[in-house]
Amino acid sequence: LILCPGAGARMLVRFGVLALFVLCTPATTKYFGYYAGHDGEKTLEPTFKYSNLYQANSIADALEASKSGLKSLLSVYGDLWKHTKQGLELNPDYERLLHATADAAKQAGMTNSTHNGPILGFNLGDELVWNCLAPVNLTRGSDAVRKLFPRGEAIIWYNEAAIFSDRQHYDHCRKPHPDYKIPRSLDWFSVDIYHMDGLVEGWVDKYVRGYYEKYLYPNMTKDQHAFLVPGAFGSKVNHYPNGTYVCDNHCYDVMCAHDATDFFNWAKNDARVVAVMPWNWSGCPGCNGSRWTPPHTCCMDEIGAMNQPLTRKAWAAIGKKLQKLQ
Repeated sequence: LILCPGAGARMLVRFGVLALFVLCTPATTKYFGYYAGHDGEKTLEPTFKYSNLYQANSIADALEASKSGLKSLLSVYGDLWKHTKQGLELNPDYERLLHATADAAKQAGMTNSTHNGPILGFNLGDELVWNCLAPVNLTRGSDAVRKLFPRGEAIIWYNEAAIFSDRQHYDHCRKPHPDYKIPRSLDWFSVDIYHMDGLVEGWVDKYVRGYYEKYLYPNMTKDQHAFLVPGAFGSKVNHYPNGTYVCDNHCYDVMCAHDATDFFNWAKNDARVVAVMPWNWSGCPGCNGSRWTPPHTCCMDEIGAMNQPLTRKAWAAIGKKLQKLQ
């Protein structure tokens, strides 16, 4: 255990400087990999030489990635959740489905240690509460995975939208969630925060690290770690309605490459940070990478890092450096 920024700081305020810190378990391994993007995980192969973390949609994907030395976070999204008109809900059959996935993962070589075997742990999904999943059901799903794999036997992670704030936070369905808490059964937690106006010195530290330190760390247990999701995309249509460009595609490339260095400096110096996974590699034509928002579907054109030369080069170098920190 070491002194880290995080939960419980308010309880220590009477002791002066120690008010800013708590004991936490340091992240001794730093992981790096990419979100795949719309073309799927197969396009990630060029990144494998500087990656050690992979999001697997199936056990077959995890086994294939392990041949290149990558550990996988296996998606259990389909086991846990179902889509309804009211948003995401807990799958009525989630316990049976999870048991089947757990058995298959063990047969594929998953052991009782996160350091062995091709599967490091499980990915619950992306922006779940933002997509209208009730926090109580999020916790039920996470706890169900933890029941099958006690802490230390598998990592449990999910990424959320930046819904913590000083004001009431609402999901995509405009429902408030004053009861939202990071499930204690999670190991890793992240939120995605991006900008689109061009290079801003100190933006990562002020807006992303600042958000983590203000809203996430005080709500995480000593055994939980932060997972970073930097923006690594571009857009050719990022302009205001009058046609004036905010930031063209080259502007994005310069911005994201610059931010990559700031994310690396944060990750290497913060014991809370365990992994970095930029969004995204192959692009997402249906995602909003600009100031235009739905229903302006003409302008949904997120361009992935594979087509952003400065960003791609920056993260390739950083991926290698992060793994040397182990």
